[in-house]
Amino acid sequence: MSNHRVLLISSQHLFGESMETILRAEKEVELVGPWNLGDQDICERLTEINPSVIVIVDENLQNETTAELTKTIIEGHPEISVIRTALNEKIFRIHSTYTLPARGDNLLKAIRTCIAEAQDMPKSDES
Repeated sequence: MSNHRVLLISSQHLFGESMETILRAEKEVELVGPWNLGDQDICERLTEINPSVIVIVDENLQNETTAELTKTIIEGHPEISVIRTALNEKIFRIHSTYTLPARGDNLLKAIRTCIAEAQDMPKSDES
């Protein structure tokens, strides 16, 4: 099984270290980073490291800097999935762009998958 490159970007050093410890323990993950969320050249450096997934950890999931970085990554590198998490919420937000041939059965399958995943997920007010 090949390793998947995962880039960790964090605004908090201690929380970033915790995530780093978790990710480095996974055999199928090749961790890159952690990088500082405040770095200005993150998007330019993505091509050279070629991650499969980017995990962004911030204090606040609603942070405009994090939202803008996510948008820029998805627009410039649609092949990379972005997972965002924050210290103030107990959730992960997954942003991903999948491309399927424009056929009715693919659209229906995508809709069914989204519905099934939404039904399986706990409500945001559940712990």
